[in-house]
Amino acid sequence: MFRSLPTPFLVMTPDLVIAEANEAYLATTGRTRDELVGVPVFEAFPGNPSESEADGGVSKVQASFERARDTRQPDTMPLQEYDIPDGRGGFSKRFWSLISTPVLDAEGRCAYVVQRAEDVTDYVRDQQRAGADASALQRRVLQVESDLYARGLELRAAQAAEAASADRLTALAGVALRLAGAETVADLVSVITAGGMAVVDSPGGAVAVREGDVLRSVVSEQLGGAATQETYQTLPVDGPLPVCVAARTGRPVLLPDRDASLAFAPGMAAVVEATGGVAYASLPLRTPTREIGVLTIVWDRPRHFDPAEVEVLTAFAAQCSQALDRIQTRQAELRSARQLAALADLALTLGRAESVHELTSIVVERGLAVLGAQGGAVAVVDPDDRSRLRLVITDGLGSVAQHAYELLALDGPMPVSIAARTGRPVVTHDAAESLALTPDMAQVMADTGCQAWFAHPLTTGGRLVGALVVGWAEPQDFGAAESDVVVAFASQAAQVLDRLQTRAAERTALTALAGTVEALQRSLLSDPPEPDHLQVAVRYLPAARQAQVGGDWYDSFVLGDGRTVLVIGDVTGHDSHAAAAMAQVRNVLRGVAHHSGGTPAEVLTGLDCAMRDLAIGTLATAVLASVEQTPAEAARGVRVLRWSNAGHPAPLLVAPDGTVEELERPADLLLGVDPLRARADHTHELPPGSTVLLYTDGLIERRGVPLDEGVRWLSGLVQSLRHLPLEELCDAVLAELSEMDDDVALLAIRAHPEDRPRPAEAGPRRMPEGHTALV
Repeated sequence: MFRSLPTPFLVMTPDLVIAEANEAYLATTGRTRDELVGVPVFEAFPGNPSESEADGGVSKVQASFERARDTRQPDTMPLQEYDIPDGRGGFSKRFWSLISTPVLDAEGRCAYVVQRAEDVTDYVRDQQRAGADASALQRRVLQVESDLYARGLELRAAQAAEAASADRLTALAGVALRLAGAETVADLVSVITAGGMAVVDSPGGAVAVREGDVLRSVVSEQLGGAATQETYQTLPVDGPLPVCVAARTGRPVLLPDRDASLAFAPGMAAVVEATGGVAYASLPLRTPTREIGVLTIVWDRPRHFDPAEVEVLTAFAAQCSQALDRIQTRQAELRSARQLAALADLALTLGRAESVHELTSIVVERGLAVLGAQGGAVAVVDPDDRSRLRLVITDGLGSVAQHAYELLALDGPMPVSIAARTGRPVVTHDAAESLALTPDMAQVMADTGCQAWFAHPLTTGGRLVGALVVGWAEPQDFGAAESDVVVAFASQAAQVLDRLQTRAAERTALTALAGTVEALQRSLLSDPPEPDHLQVAVRYLPAARQAQVGGDWYDSFVLGDGRTVLVIGDVTGHDSHAAAAMAQVRNVLRGVAHHSGGTPAEVLTGLDCAMRDLAIGTLATAVLASVEQTPAEAARGVRVLRWSNAGHPAPLLVAPDGTVEELERPADLLLGVDPLRARADHTHELPPGSTVLLYTDGLIERRGVPLDEGVRWLSGLVQSLRHLPLEELCDAVLAELSEMDDDVALLAIRAHPEDRPRPAEAGPRRMPEGHTALV
């Protein structure tokens, strides 16, 4: 309504920043709303200096604005010349009749300054063309002003009514600005109560948000306090009260007095008593595509709903609709962001799950908690009796449920049984749907306190491995977004359950190989030393599931002079024969390194010669590195990584600032080809906080993908995980792997600062007892 007024109006804040302009003002000045709103008025309309006014009239107009603001009284200026920009770099000469009016808040302070700007340029130019001199023109202006004053006296009543209407519209505009800052429905009600209700002379009201067949209301404190808020917090859409009827029909409900209110519905007597209201207006809140709620306004005296009043109420409701739609959209975005974050956290956390109990707890209590789930369970087929399901149930469903439903018949009527048997989801939105599925759900609801259920099959690789079932205490809509989250969590759970089941099968199969292979495994993949402030973490994943050993290996040990040696290598082959060859290479390397004390290049050369002389008939790639520190380097708090590369993937260095560098230098020949070929050493300084990863190619190999792309993938992954403790970083890297065609060995070090105690996350310092470096 403000924008459609025929008279040009400009709204400014007390510091003279433009807050709004109606269409007539924009047309008069040739400007757009985007060009003006938020801009100081004299930046938007700078003065055009002239011979008579050096500042182009800025000081006079500003003084008028400030008088209106400071005195809180309207200020009328005499005829004022004030040129405005013409959009072509120049100015357009204009003459104005200007009136500035303050808009006061509930405490009597100036909240806005409204300027009425009448363009009288044509009149002035007509007088000039008629040859009127300045004094005559001024006399004519006085005469015009006198005529206007006389006319104003005659139309005083009309002007008073227009002013009152303008005040309401201005106040409504102020409410609209404050509504734009509301972030929650409670904020919305607060803005409406603090300023909006004053526009319609109401002591209070309520905003009801529609959620399916239920209205959830926030009632202003002025209408009976906490008791009223609790009583009317939740109402059915099909109820008899005005708010319900407005939500159901999409039409306003207007009750002008006590008699009309009491006659509307039997429940209105309690509403009148609780709120102290007499007249009520319930106005639907809607967007172009949906009904979102109802705004209810309450008056403590009778109200006459004439067309002008209804128009103002409708405009007020439209503003509330826009604000509520924005709040709901923002909340949906935040909810979606939280769900995505939960899914990402779940993916990382599930990588550490070692049992079905951990899997269930992580998925339900940490993942589906974002949807308000009370509890749930993961069901797998009982290996001792494949006609039964064995359930792991979270604490949220209670100890009674944990004992009563630990075992269920696979062919039973429960949602989880149906999902695990058929491979199809089963959803019940409330108690009625749960009972309709099977009468047995009555006892389930009594035992768990949940009435809405979502059971989803767990499938991976085309195999049905179990089912996930989740319960809610309140009825649920299960919209597309919520369903997608449950499906995503079920997919993650299926992968982990498959991993757990596969691992259990592997453990069973490996029992028969516990002798020689286990002894070899223990000797090859021993725990690394943990010298001073250097943390070492190791991981190994074999490609051959049955043997748990292969051709990839890692190693770390401390030389007599205190240098920490790091080894990563890959012997050709993926079976126990490769493991045996690897064991020979590994042990010979240890002996050469410890006896010779040479540089990495010298040790690899010695190893190559020994492989030839000892007839170790295999080929291998390797990176041999040593972490060194001179007294000068120790004083600076840095270490040096020295390494030599025998045809192996280059190490990755993660600097303290998160930069990832591939330590790629010209690689030397593989081991086992030509022991006389020269090898080179390379060095790189390690500032405190640096992390180095040595790995075998199984970590970066992808079928049909070049190795360079695999290295870039690993670099990006490590950079995103750099904030994790070293052990967690290694787990998270390996959790990104799916099916592997090759062994994976991973060795990572982190150089912690030496000017403070070794951090707890690095664990205790660990060195072999009696080691030469300790003497």
